[in-house]
Amino acid sequence: MGAGKIQVLPEAVAQKIAAGEVVERPASVVKELMENAIDAGASEIVVELKSGGLQLIRVADNGEGMDPGDVPLALRRFATSKIRKAEDLYAVETLGFRGEALPSIASVSQMVLRTRPSNSISGTKVVSEGGEIKDISETGCPVGTEVEVHQLFYNLPVRRKFLRSIRTELRYALHHFLRVSLAHPAITFRFIHEGRRLHELLKTESSLVRAEAVAGREISDHLEPLRFEEGEIQIDGFTSLPPFSKGNGDGISIYINRRYVKDRIIYKALLEAYRHILPADKYPVSILFIRLPPSSVDVNVHPTKAEVKFKEPERVYQAVLSSVRRVLGEVPQHAKWVSPERIKEVARQNGPQASLSFQNLWRPYPGVEGEEILVPMVGEGEGPRWEKEKSGPYRIVGQLWGTYILCETEGTLIFVDQHAAHERVLYEKLKKQFEERSLVTEKLLLPILIELSLEESLIFDSAQEAFEAIGLEMESVGERLFAIRSIPSFVEQKEVGERVKQMLEELSFLKRGGEGTAPLHTLLISLACHSAVRAHFSLRREEIEALIGSLYPFNPSTTCPHGRPIFFLLPLDEMNRQFKRN
Repeated sequence: MGAGKIQVLPEAVAQKIAAGEVVERPASVVKELMENAIDAGASEIVVELKSGGLQLIRVADNGEGMDPGDVPLALRRFATSKIRKAEDLYAVETLGFRGEALPSIASVSQMVLRTRPSNSISGTKVVSEGGEIKDISETGCPVGTEVEVHQLFYNLPVRRKFLRSIRTELRYALHHFLRVSLAHPAITFRFIHEGRRLHELLKTESSLVRAEAVAGREISDHLEPLRFEEGEIQIDGFTSLPPFSKGNGDGISIYINRRYVKDRIIYKALLEAYRHILPADKYPVSILFIRLPPSSVDVNVHPTKAEVKFKEPERVYQAVLSSVRRVLGEVPQHAKWVSPERIKEVARQNGPQASLSFQNLWRPYPGVEGEEILVPMVGEGEGPRWEKEKSGPYRIVGQLWGTYILCETEGTLIFVDQHAAHERVLYEKLKKQFEERSLVTEKLLLPILIELSLEESLIFDSAQEAFEAIGLEMESVGERLFAIRSIPSFVEQKEVGERVKQMLEELSFLKRGGEGTAPLHTLLISLACHSAVRAHFSLRREEIEALIGSLYPFNPSTTCPHGRPIFFLLPLDEMNRQFKRN
């Protein structure tokens, strides 16, 4: 019988495959080593990077350290001090428990580990390359553990080639650093890059102080404390009050037993709580710390432990929904955004209302005792129409719910999303002006000061040329303080700070890499989007005519720069079928 095709992989190959699940990029190393330091009882953790972590990642802590006999075992897969038997998986209180992090990191790097327990006058140093221990020796070092990871993926050139720029990898690492530090305010954290201290988060007893240090004063001023307890479920944290919101869900941080997770159940409950308070395209800033008995949650379902499974998911959903609604219930009604569904519900309660608005279609008609009665201009056999006659291949019928424009052509009704349409028109105009170098900018007599978070300032540094290309000049005048010297002429001075924040948010590495020509394209889209007319906004007849005129001839496949459709066509034949007309 010939040799079989199936063979057991060599240990070195198996380790590299396993490492690929745990170590995706330098940020993964930062996260795993920080969690190890927290599990070791550290009160101070220092993270140091060179070249965004591509050259060096160093994490040092003052935790309990390791005994000399445990050091070689720590570099072997599934060697851990956290669990002893399978049942312990449902009683895990620590962030790590599988014994995979250090071996996985060591297998794809050149690693140096120094550690010393408090009951020893000397420490242990171990040097490994590609997971193979090269040297173990006695050394002098402080109490705690220091791990140096050099040349990550040096033995996996294909994986290394897929890493992004130094700035991009630095932002990923910084994001993981802030995520972990947000959940542990009692620990001092420092983040250093190329010898420069970028973040120092001093230990505090206040979660709000730590949230402000991580997210910034501008966001923390909008956060409301949240506390909820029902049986074994405890929730505390903070959530933003309307009308404050973000354009994406990056401001939502969910922690289960102080472990950051991405969970659809909690995410859905959170958005449901805001459904009638924020527009559908806006998201709150929420920091939720959920405490559950370890036996009620399975953390062993994802290689990086970023996902969990709940024993009673419905209870968790209801707890999150109730806790957030309780906070939002105290918000004054005038501060809340009202959804179209709620508007229609109120309209039904208050009697019939016209859903189709015709701007400037009404002429005053003398009534009793001089009272003016508004009646539509109606011709025999015709519906309401614009004052001027149809002068082209289409007729504008009116505006629906302050959001859609209804047009009539030969045999077809056309619904136009006014925001998407205006955004496309503005984007094409801005793009043309940029290409023709005719964008008009305004030099400011007095600069406008704006404070950016560390992540925002890093994003700005990587896209500064794109900002200057559209006429927005900013320069650093202090630690995270910037002075805006010039702005595009169509941006109002009172709005420029908010516009800059919006553009930086859209350039965030969570949404885009910010490489090549992407930043400029993104900035033009952001300017067009935030300058365009919004939904639920009534337009004058002249404004509607100008917008529709700039779109003609209608191309049904046209989209806004974000990819949303502009037109919806309803042919007369389809309407006849719906009304069962032959």
